[in-house]
Amino acid sequence: MPARRPGLVRATLVLVFLGATLGSALDAIHSHFGAVSYTTPVFAKAAWWVPLLFAGAYGTAIGRPLIAPHEPLLPGWKVVLGMALFIGAYWLTVAPVSWPVRCVLLSAIFVGGWAICDRRPLGWLIAALAAFFGPVVEITLLRAGVFVHHEAHVLAIPYWLPLIYACASVGLGALARWLTAPRAA
Repeated sequence: MPARRPGLVRATLVLVFLGATLGSALDAIHSHFGAVSYTTPVFAKAAWWVPLLFAGAYGTAIGRPLIAPHEPLLPGWKVVLGMALFIGAYWLTVAPVSWPVRCVLLSAIFVGGWAICDRRPLGWLIAALAAFFGPVVEITLLRAGVFVHHEAHVLAIPYWLPLIYACASVGLGALARWLTAPRAA
């Protein structure tokens, strides 16, 4: 394990940086298209803590290679596809379609992404954990009154919210696996 430690640290830093940047940019889709509002926005309709929240959320993807350190190397195209599907899923959450259509399409993106980019039972487990704990964090923040979902169905969150977390687990899990894979010198 000591030989992998620098790779894990580097990969974690990359994931945290992507969370603070890409994650915040994707969240801006929600705030700029009216899916959410922050009670005290400071920049680009977001609260000051948004980059920190997304940095932490993306950083958790390092759990995939920690749990299963010997998974085979993913080809780069699967990593790119997984991330592209996740980004596309984010855009879909603000599409002018009904929530049932959004849920069906997000489910298809998750299943298709998993079938192409993962194909391991661990991927389903991690997606289920993300689909549970992501909304739990959001519900906690909603109850604290720091932001609001404008399409709220149950516990002040939209029905599609767990599905976007499942889609994230495919893309970020693939990226974490790729970042920590041993490379030929």
